Amino acid sequence: MFRTKYGPFNGDTWEDLCQQIFKKKYGEEGYQEMAASPGDFGIEGFTKKTGLSFQCYCPDRQYTQKELYEKQRDKITYDLGKLKKYKDQIEARIGDIKICEWVFVTPEVNQNKILEHAQAKQEDVRKWGLSILSDDFTVLVRDGEFYATEIIHFQTVHGEKLVFDDISSTIPLYDDGQDLSEYENNIEHKNKIRCDYANTNNDTKLQKLNSLTFDNWVGGEGLLKRIESTAPKIYYHISRVINQYESEVSELSLSWQGNAEELTGKVRETLSSRLKEELPDLSTADRRQISQHMVAKWIALCPLDFD
Repeated sequence: MFRTKYGPFNGDTWEDLCQQIFKKKYGEEGYQEMAASPGDFGIEGFTKKTGLSFQCYCPDRQYTQKELYEKQRDKITYDLGKLKKYKDQIEARIGDIKICEWVFVTPEVNQNKILEHAQAKQEDVRKWGLSILSDDFTVLVRDGEFYATEIIHFQTVHGEKLVFDDISSTIPLYDDGQDLSEYENNIEHKNKIRCDYANTNNDTKLQKLNSLTFDNWVGGEGLLKRIESTAPKIYYHISRVINQYESEVSELSLSWQGNAEELTGKVRETLSSRLKEELPDLSTADRRQISQHMVAKWIALCPLDFD
């Protein structure tokens, strides 16, 4: 399986999802699926009214960036070649429309060289002068981000766990030059209480805890930004749960009778449970990361206090 920010896929499951998306998104444009039997002829679907065509590709396992580029490059070359080889078969199926766009849909693109290759192949195909293609025939490469809203919709409809975590993506929480000393001081002061610094005087443990708290704060913000941009309705529900609980955290901090680390764990587990109740389709990993992020943020910004 190939791991993506939307979950694991192989060639078959990626194509199945893409077909559902194309049928919903381009249905009014006369979308038609090109069944694999006796062959897709380099096109897995097309629109009869607008002349769009689509070809899907997802590797069955993880590759290095170089290997993935080579696989995508070769797939584009091979499938575009089918347009020439199966021109008559394609024409018999699409009728008198002209294909103006050939869209290569793949979960991710990690090297812009693939755009250079697509442009070169576009010029090659135009020179063939095929009757099934328009004079301005265009080759496009689209990754999963182009269909993020639709992907989330169908994953929800089918009861799949929604996965937003992308360990390769980082979005900074703060602007360059922003003074973080106040927040860092808050983190260090509260973490001294959490790790009972006065009794242990363990500088190494404190610094590791400070670093982990800061990383959870910044990393979680990137996750929430990705959810907001790809699934705003889900982000709304997450924000509502967080905002409702934040006021309780301040009150709980004032009345808590246990130690600081017990309070921290209580807040983290309660928020995770509430997110699960409100959004059962959210993945466990994302739910835990959001909870860790909010605890770290509340430590830095003071709703969670131990004094």
